[in-house]
Amino acid sequence: MKVFRLSLTLLATQLLLSCGGGGGGSGAPSIQPTPTAPVTPPTPAVSSNLESQAQGTINGTISYEDIDRAFILYVPSSYSSSSKQPLVFNFHGYGSNASEQMAYGDLRSQADANGFILVHPEALDDIYGRSYWNIKGWSQSVHDDVKFTENLINLLMDKYSINAERIYSTGMSNGGFFSHHLACNLSASFAAVASVTGSMTYDTYDKCNPRKPTPVMQIHGSLDTTVPFKGSDTLNMKPIMDVMEYWKTNNGCDDYLLSTPQIIPGTLSWAETYLYDNCLNGTQNILLYVQGAGHIWPGSIFESIKSPDASHRVWDFFSKYDINGVIQ
Repeated sequence: MKVFRLSLTLLATQLLLSCGGGGGGSGAPSIQPTPTAPVTPPTPAVSSNLESQAQGTINGTISYEDIDRAFILYVPSSYSSSSKQPLVFNFHGYGSNASEQMAYGDLRSQADANGFILVHPEALDDIYGRSYWNIKGWSQSVHDDVKFTENLINLLMDKYSINAERIYSTGMSNGGFFSHHLACNLSASFAAVASVTGSMTYDTYDKCNPRKPTPVMQIHGSLDTTVPFKGSDTLNMKPIMDVMEYWKTNNGCDDYLLSTPQIIPGTLSWAETYLYDNCLNGTQNILLYVQGAGHIWPGSIFESIKSPDASHRVWDFFSKYDINGVIQ
């Protein structure tokens, strides 16, 4: 009899459990919560005062993430929305600004003659209150200038007819450093870069991770004490030959061929060309070494050394390439 009662008790317990019983006694099956997908934060809105298709010299602003950034755009009179134009970024040096770079490293005559749009972005201040492109070098900044550049590309492509395969970056000093930095961190957007008196910081060099080969031009003076040709551990600057060796390896180039020195008329200076040929996609890397030049943009109206004309040489270099390599 005890065995029979125990069996009934076990049977009742099993029935209760199978019906989801216990506690409330309603017999209703339990409801599991529906998993929800993670919420993606909205992309910060980007706004600007820039009007579509405006021509001439335009002082522009772009705002995102509660930050206002300035730039000066130069659109030649030959611009037409019916055809896609190249876009050239021209970045100023440390402590300078967009207006000074537009005059000092002047590419406007090249833009007029060759039909490209020219933009001069302006950096924000570092911890010392001086304008600085954030390359994690001799100074410190909290600003993401790579993101700023990316946003500015998107804005200009929205407002103008721009060839996305022909976007280039050049700059003076800190702007030259930043051009190398962009080739490392935004290579998918830039067809080629040119640095005038810039280099790479150790941080840029060590973390450089380009997604493709990028043709590189470097213009540098032998007497540059601001950014020494042989580099500086104290200033966190790589030697120029190390920088060129990095891009030789990344771009799959041959060892350089050194040209016969070219005397610069009216001076005691000369220029040598280090040509890294047979790179991937039919490209080249070029180092122009200007003996007797300091921390300058050669060819600037403010400098006595007029050759090699950096503005002319930079555009001549850019004009050969698009994002896929040499233009066929």
